[in-house]
Amino acid sequence: MIDDERTEQEAYERGYDIEELALRTQSGKRTLRELEEERDSLEDLNMKLHSRKQFWMVAAIVIMAILVALCGVFWYVLKKNKPGSGAEPTPSASADSQSYRICSDTEAKIREFNAKNGNYTASLETVMDKEYVAFSYGSASNPEYKLLYRNEYVSREDADRGEYGSWMVTAQMIDYEVPYTLADDWSNLTPEPVIMGGTKYVLFVQEKDGLPSSIVVLEPGLMNVGKEQGCFDAVKSWFKLELGEEAWAHIANELTSDQTDDQNGDIDIPQGTDLRKTIMITTGHGNRYAFSASDEVLDQVREKGSGAFSFGERFQWEIATDGIHITSPLYVREGEYYGEVTATILPVQGSLKVSNASVGAYVSFNYDDKGFNGVNTPAVNYIENPVSLSNGTDEKLYLPEYKRVAKHSYNFDKDHYWQDEKGYRYVKDDNGTIVSRMGIDVSKHDGDIDWKKVADSGIEFAIIRVGFRGPGEGTLEPDEKAKAYIEGALANHLDVGVYFFSQAVTEAEAIAEADYVLNFIKDYDINWPIVFDTELYESRPDARGNATSREQRTACAKAFLDHVRAAGYQAMLYSSTRWSILSVNRDELADYPFWYALYSDKNSYRYDFCIWQYTSTGTVPGVKGNCDLDLWLAPWPATEKTATGEANSKPNGPSEQPGNRADDNGTD
Repeated sequence: MIDDERTEQEAYERGYDIEELALRTQSGKRTLRELEEERDSLEDLNMKLHSRKQFWMVAAIVIMAILVALCGVFWYVLKKNKPGSGAEPTPSASADSQSYRICSDTEAKIREFNAKNGNYTASLETVMDKEYVAFSYGSASNPEYKLLYRNEYVSREDADRGEYGSWMVTAQMIDYEVPYTLADDWSNLTPEPVIMGGTKYVLFVQEKDGLPSSIVVLEPGLMNVGKEQGCFDAVKSWFKLELGEEAWAHIANELTSDQTDDQNGDIDIPQGTDLRKTIMITTGHGNRYAFSASDEVLDQVREKGSGAFSFGERFQWEIATDGIHITSPLYVREGEYYGEVTATILPVQGSLKVSNASVGAYVSFNYDDKGFNGVNTPAVNYIENPVSLSNGTDEKLYLPEYKRVAKHSYNFDKDHYWQDEKGYRYVKDDNGTIVSRMGIDVSKHDGDIDWKKVADSGIEFAIIRVGFRGPGEGTLEPDEKAKAYIEGALANHLDVGVYFFSQAVTEAEAIAEADYVLNFIKDYDINWPIVFDTELYESRPDARGNATSREQRTACAKAFLDHVRAAGYQAMLYSSTRWSILSVNRDELADYPFWYALYSDKNSYRYDFCIWQYTSTGTVPGVKGNCDLDLWLAPWPATEKTATGEANSKPNGPSEQPGNRADDNGTD
């Protein structure tokens, strides 16, 4: 029957005639009247259903209106009770004994806190019928801002489940989350604002495992969200960490047909290097450092990319006027250290951004060798007090200290070190006694020299080049001015030393260079050292000595110096900062005094040196054009043979005590 009614209703709704419908009934047994009555009944039912639908539509509209009205009331109450809205603080309206309070004795705590007369004043305020402790910064009646912490909850469980319920109130309301409990010392809840980059911030420092790890930054007057941000996470965004294969694929795509790796500072990996066992660190300055990596590190880099970087117990930070200064070792896992990052971060639009950063990458001592494959080995341990070398940009290279080479103890502050109007420099001890001497070093490029004028100007010693080895075929060549220079300097009572510009690539060649010098000076009273000059041949990149390995170059230097000392003369090494660390091993040559080249007003070289060549553009009466100036600072040890006076009369430095010459014209 139900199926018949549905069929008839569908027919009716589709507009069939009653007569047509009657023809479709079974065997025509229904009369026309019965069908009409049934149609009327269906129309009545349809009208009832339509009325019911209208009823529910009206009901839904009424319910929506009620909800809107309730929201309006809720908003009004919130605004009326909003902290900082102008309403007077009131005691908690929730006196229900079942309410749970983090601090049960807030009034006593408020009295104790306010008695300290700090920059914050504590009080109670009610927000949405819940008790908050408010800390007003500055004037209690007209504070610069307020910090509010929720104290009251429905139950202990509600408090444990709830968020931290912290607010900063100024012209705007900022909600933030920092772990706190009002049962402890309230000073942790009221940090003093700091000025960074000319903007005032309120900072909440977070710790992890006892280490500072993240920060919540609030800016009074700015509508932002005080979210916890990892400080090292901000620094990590400044790096790109890739697997070796991926990194070198990117490098290959960057290079153009007329651009070499050396031209853009990229690393050329020779054939045979297993890139699958390396990672590449690219800094914000564009410098790239490749390191070998363990399987564990490779897996983490593969999974997290730059996010694989970690920090540990040596992570440090300091809040300063220009930002937050961060120093941290750079590594993915303990035992594989890549270097150290130093960065300054600042809040920018609610996030911490790196404003300045540099990296000291742990590199191998053979970093500058032509045969170096570009892949550094991570340090097993964090390098304490590493030696820092410039890499030509804002980046640095970090290396371990020499073990045998002594540190210098010279004081180059303004009370002990100065320069006169001629550009001559002086060093004095704590008693005010000058303990240094001025000198020059010369070669044929300095032309004819009036040595009397040189001596009269206050110069006390000269170191003269007697020869050099050619950078190509490697022939030994004399300095055509050496004989005249030596005789002129000695005639004017200057202390004289000599040097040889080496391009030796074998120990035998180095000994031949030493023999050349010894033969050249055998007829002169040379009372200062014979110097092995090793340095980069800048004007000839293809020079034979440039391509020598650090190990072989050190062996050549030692062969030269040992041979000179065996002949009874004092031997000395000459080099610059980078060359003396990456191109020779001073630990192997620690028994010999050092002549140090650094063209600067300041000297931060940590190792011992006896002479400092501080400029190549000095002016000296008697010398035409620019001249190298040298500052003598300390005597050198006598050899066994020269200590007996067998070879020469003055093996240990100047013949007179520093500062006793009549023409010494140093001034304070």
